[in-house]
Amino acid sequence: MAIHDNGSPPGGRHAEPALVHHPAALATLAFENAETGLAIIDQGGRLLAVNSFFRDLAGIPSDQALTDMDIGRLMPIGSALSLALTPSRPGQGGWHEVYLSDAEGNEGELLLSVTALDGDVGRLLTLVPRGLLTGSMPARDALTGLGSPSLFNDRLDHAIARAERHERPLAVLLVELDRPPRRAGLMRWQRWQLLEQVTRRLSRVLREEDSLARLGEGRWGVIIEHPVTPQSLHAVALRLEEAMDAPFDQEGGSALMTLSIGIARFPEDAADSAALMEEAALALGQSRRLGPGAHAFRDRGLRKHIEARETLLGQLQEALLSPTGHFQLVFQPQCDAETGRWVGLEALVRWPRPRHGMIYPGELLPAVTELGEQVRLDRWVLGQVIALRAAWQASGVGLASLPLSVNLMAETLEQEVFDGCPLDHFLKRYPQPLTGLCLELPAAVLDGLGENRRHLLKRLQRMGVTLVADGLGTAPVSLVALPALGVSGAKLAPAMMAEMDQSRLVRQGARGLIAGLHELGLATVAVGVETSEQFERVKRLGVAGVQGHYLCPPLTADELAARWGQDQP
Repeated sequence: MAIHDNGSPPGGRHAEPALVHHPAALATLAFENAETGLAIIDQGGRLLAVNSFFRDLAGIPSDQALTDMDIGRLMPIGSALSLALTPSRPGQGGWHEVYLSDAEGNEGELLLSVTALDGDVGRLLTLVPRGLLTGSMPARDALTGLGSPSLFNDRLDHAIARAERHERPLAVLLVELDRPPRRAGLMRWQRWQLLEQVTRRLSRVLREEDSLARLGEGRWGVIIEHPVTPQSLHAVALRLEEAMDAPFDQEGGSALMTLSIGIARFPEDAADSAALMEEAALALGQSRRLGPGAHAFRDRGLRKHIEARETLLGQLQEALLSPTGHFQLVFQPQCDAETGRWVGLEALVRWPRPRHGMIYPGELLPAVTELGEQVRLDRWVLGQVIALRAAWQASGVGLASLPLSVNLMAETLEQEVFDGCPLDHFLKRYPQPLTGLCLELPAAVLDGLGENRRHLLKRLQRMGVTLVADGLGTAPVSLVALPALGVSGAKLAPAMMAEMDQSRLVRQGARGLIAGLHELGLATVAVGVETSEQFERVKRLGVAGVQGHYLCPPLTADELAARWGQDQP
């Protein structure tokens, strides 16, 4: 079939009637007069033929020849052309969204379908205005392959439905180039190359479960379903901004780009998808007022909260580098449930933060975990406890006879730590015997331990260390596995005390748990006992020991020595 690039049938407009009815001529007439834009390209992307409607939609002057015209420099459809195709009808393989700007920068939306021609001789492009197809929604952006705005909106509706069903939050980030490519003095095809590069960088930063879509020439949308804390969203925004740091390659040079990001959260900022997008757009406007390369939450108070958190983490990092000058240890006695006598001590860390007062473990330990410095803090506590026990033993203080417990975070049991020194090797640095040192390990960590950690626990026991499972009652754990790991004691989580005040079922569960631990030969300590009612209850349930403010608050080493002399026979 011969189709001229001027759209005329063979023989021109005044061809003989017999020739007009020739199949090739009829095909040419159908091609030219179709109510959609049609074009044929070869395997290299060069235009072979177009009809008038395609010329109008793509902005090709009617008198411009198609000689060596590359479709990739005419339209932003790189991803759509890269897909593997099988011969099909136009539109059967799906519609792609195309953003095409005119000379004045006005952006129009078109829909594109790419169909393989028989014999693998080329491809048929079908192009229509966005409003022409009402029943077919495009799934992908033709340039980048990302989700289209309609797909993004559909994903957001489903994400909100999931969030409502599971009673959890989600967030939308609107990401926009501070300097739109059309204002960067670039050719159209150079702008499209730049947008493809930006998209690749954004995709590398985000996780597979995060939904990224292209919403316009220089705008993207992101749906994040978990985690959705202010800190995690702040971290995502920073990674997206940092992804723009390196220059972008351009023919004849390079370009520097920055992003502005607006963040809105469900349900805090809006209760439905349309309102959430509006709030994200308002947050994007707020970020632009902060200057290039900035991000903003719709809730302006979150920014102050995050800045305060960053200040805390910065100060904490400094403190961890020289812990002896910044942290303090206090010690809470564990008392015999029947006699009230001290039968053990637990070391608890405190951070007297300058100009902010005392920071307790409930706030301190999550911040240490956020910094990834669990091993460093645990080692400092262990070193202080070993030195203190040695001092008590040297001076003949009776406190040296009590087991002294240190609550370790799970990361301290890892073989691969920052200095390559596992826990047992670290403890060997101290010449003092470790008998009487008790390590409290999270019960959830003990359940399903790997082989390396099991061997570590055995080595610690051979060194004289006692092992206790901590936090029972709040996480599933196999009780029968504990004795096999060398665990000799168990501590009930403080949360169980408060829950037992409110729920008969929790009290029944605690009774069964304590009985099971007793049958396994594990001495049980109830932690967080704050009232006489709680104390009497756990006594009736059969715990061996009690720890809490009701019997004794945490004390400094000097206060311990004084109380020991006063209260202990």
